[in-house]
Amino acid sequence: MDTGQDYRRDIDGLRAVAVGAIVIHHAFPSLLPGGFVGVDVFFVISGYLITRIIAEARDAGSFSWGGFYLRRARRIVPAYVLVVLVTAALAAWIQMPRLLAMTGAATAASGLFAANILFTQTAGYFAPGAQQNPLLHLWSLGVEEQFYLVWPALIALLSLKPLRGARATLALVLLVGSLVLAQTTIASNWAFFGLPMRAWEFLAGGVLALGLVEPPQDRTTARLAGIIGGLAIAGSLIWLNEASAFPGLSAVPVCLGTALLVWSGSGAFQGLAPLRWAPVVGLGKVSYSLYLWHWPLLVLAADVAQQPLTPFQRLGLVGLALILAILSWRFVEQSFRRGPTDRPWRRLGLMLLPLLVPIAVGALLFFSHGLPGRLSPTAKALADLEETDVNPARQVCFENARKAKPEDCRFGATSGGEGDEVLVWGDSHADAVTPGVADWAMARGWSVREVARGGCPPLVGVSVRTMYRFKLECAAAADQVLAAITSDKRLKLVVLAARWPLYRDAPPFYDVNSPRVTMEVGGKRTGLAGPLGRTLRAIAQRRPDLRVLIIGPVPELTLGAPECLGQSAQLGLKPGRCASVDAEAPLSRAGPAEDAIRAAIQDRRGVVAVFPSQTLCVNGRCQAMMDGEPIYFDDDHLSASGARRLVPAWLDVGWQALEHPRP
Repeated sequence: MDTGQDYRRDIDGLRAVAVGAIVIHHAFPSLLPGGFVGVDVFFVISGYLITRIIAEARDAGSFSWGGFYLRRARRIVPAYVLVVLVTAALAAWIQMPRLLAMTGAATAASGLFAANILFTQTAGYFAPGAQQNPLLHLWSLGVEEQFYLVWPALIALLSLKPLRGARATLALVLLVGSLVLAQTTIASNWAFFGLPMRAWEFLAGGVLALGLVEPPQDRTTARLAGIIGGLAIAGSLIWLNEASAFPGLSAVPVCLGTALLVWSGSGAFQGLAPLRWAPVVGLGKVSYSLYLWHWPLLVLAADVAQQPLTPFQRLGLVGLALILAILSWRFVEQSFRRGPTDRPWRRLGLMLLPLLVPIAVGALLFFSHGLPGRLSPTAKALADLEETDVNPARQVCFENARKAKPEDCRFGATSGGEGDEVLVWGDSHADAVTPGVADWAMARGWSVREVARGGCPPLVGVSVRTMYRFKLECAAAADQVLAAITSDKRLKLVVLAARWPLYRDAPPFYDVNSPRVTMEVGGKRTGLAGPLGRTLRAIAQRRPDLRVLIIGPVPELTLGAPECLGQSAQLGLKPGRCASVDAEAPLSRAGPAEDAIRAAIQDRRGVVAVFPSQTLCVNGRCQAMMDGEPIYFDDDHLSASGARRLVPAWLDVGWQALEHPRP
């Protein structure tokens, strides 16, 4: 696409900047927090080149629809299919069924160039669940190919004689409309993954190709534009991060900067010298293959390691990705780039035929729920603990909590008895500890009721929003619990349990199953201590005699023991690696939340807190297993067996403190 007399070395240099930013961000995010904008650089470049090719061919009367799409397919499909299939094969070897099913969905969607549409159904690009998918990065190829389905027809319309003189201006109008749409929908996943909200980035390059602005007439102007453009990109790489409202207006500097760099090299000035250096241009030539290879390697290697990769490991994987990129560029991309162009539609059909393979493979992986039959009986039994060693009442009392009746979630209650002695209130972590609370309470002849809502802490007067501003229905549910506490005169103890660090929305963010949420009071972001203190005060005002026991943060590990054990059994790795993790990350995550809980209960009668980290994290390690058995069912929730083993002892300590408070 970029060969012949119109070839521009500086554009390959820009590609190198784009892919370098993306790879560094994925491998070393702290070094380049905004490196994800490399995709936006690619979009602007792509919009410029494709628009130039189509417009020039249309003006010359030589445009061929079949020829255009044949060239695109030869450019994109061969390396794309190779990487997707290699990734699916590696995932089938490495991943346990839950993750493999997710990879299968992405594999099938990739065959349709629809990965971006699939990922609109996730919590977002930066959500850890999405970040576990080795084909997440193919969302950008989906957006790009969808643009190429629409844009040629629009250029054909704009190239009609009545509109041709104004087509650059009309394209600019489309650009502004797309940008406005991106900004107004920025709270949704579609703003990130959707073509209508990303089209303006392609058009930022497209309007240049359509001649909206004449090429620079002197080297000084061109050089100044290039420097300003480079600084705009650099600023985005440094100042943006995963918490930024993006894309929308936040993407304007990087896209404008890229457009300035493209424009600066469109006249006699050949672009900034660093963009034309041979190593930079060489990296740009293999940028497509490097983009394809780097992300699956990083994700799958982390899955095997079952812990964050070391800097040397990540550097080695980047080096491996570069080697694979060079090989696939030389032997795959270049082998298919050129060929006969007669009968283009027939040749295009043959070129697209290999896409049926990832569609079929992905469907098999997804609809088989991750091919559990490929696992040995031992590996399957261990991997299944994610679903079998959980609260037996989880489906009724947590997953379908809105439909559950109060009596459905009462344990140990005598027939005809009214009220409960113990109430467990919280989110999924409360659901996870309930088997242990129930064992402890029923040993005393007490009944237990569970009230747990996903993503909702046991706090009154707060709103919880996901990363993309979707508001969870927590406040009304909390009011209902408070009313039940007020009316239930038999109630002796309220156990508050939650994934407390989650609601602080503060680093470190390493847990692969942690959504990003914010907690608000009155529309303003809040910390944890204030709402917890107000909740305890509200309980005390309604029931001064009631005692409250808070179970602090359960350490959030860097691996899930059942999945790690299953994978170890399948791959022949040592299961001991699954027994514990370095305590630094879990304690860094739990510590501030523990401090907030201590601050909220200070000098408050009838309230105590117990902190699981004091039991589970000793001598610099946090335990994932005890006596060879997992105590978690994933990386942060206690398993049912783990809760029964651990929680009664925690409650004994807490109840003793409530019964015999210090003077």
